[in-house]
Amino acid sequence: MPKKWLLLILLAVLLLSLSVMTYQSNRLHLLPLKSLHAVLDRLYDAKTSLKDSLSAPFRRMLIRESENIRLREELAQMLQKEQAYHEAIQENKRLRALLALKEHDPRHVTAARVIGRGTDFWSKTVVLDKGLSDGIQKDMIAITERGIAGKISDVFNSYSHLLLINDINFSAAARLQESRIEGILSGTGSRRCMLKYIPHEDEVKEGEVLITSGLDTLFPQGIPLGYVLKVNKKEAGFFQDIEVIPFVEDTHLEIVVIITKG
Repeated sequence: MPKKWLLLILLAVLLLSLSVMTYQSNRLHLLPLKSLHAVLDRLYDAKTSLKDSLSAPFRRMLIRESENIRLREELAQMLQKEQAYHEAIQENKRLRALLALKEHDPRHVTAARVIGRGTDFWSKTVVLDKGLSDGIQKDMIAITERGIAGKISDVFNSYSHLLLINDINFSAAARLQESRIEGILSGTGSRRCMLKYIPHEDEVKEGEVLITSGLDTLFPQGIPLGYVLKVNKKEAGFFQDIEVIPFVEDTHLEIVVIITKG
């Protein structure tokens, strides 16, 4: 065999060997890369699964909180509707009572609503939404289904001022309903009133009802004023100290009926 062909055969064998070695080397490099990709994929899947596991309770909490907010809003709306319904019932009762007063009292002038209150601590007055144009005049009487609320102190065209029964400037001729003892009821500027000019020898019972006597020609006779809370027979002086609680509480006053004076 010529020397030239021998060299060519050797060269071919060498190239073939190098090709085989290169192929095997590439395969050895590719296998670790594939394994690495597989590991990374598993790590990514694990991270995603862990993230979902950790975030799931928070998502459920957000959903529950959103539901709670919705339920609280619905509850608040239901309570508002219930309150409005209850207020309508109470208003209906008050109006029925005032209508009964109108039907049974020929002195009726009009009904008026309280739209404002006096700011002076000692002065107990309210502003009514009716005035001269509605037939109201000064010294007319304001009553409720419970009794006397006060008297008109000032009147204007479309509104008027009502002096309440517990104002320091209020007074009315009064009579104890059971014993028929007479005196003067005066306001004190507080929740209580005082029954004045009752002699020591007169026996006054706690809880006894006080009504108007009509002797002052201002308040009609027989209208309830309040009840006796406390009796104190002082050693000094000619008269007893008698505390009276008015039937009409000024802080709860909303609607009154105006009647002509006695």
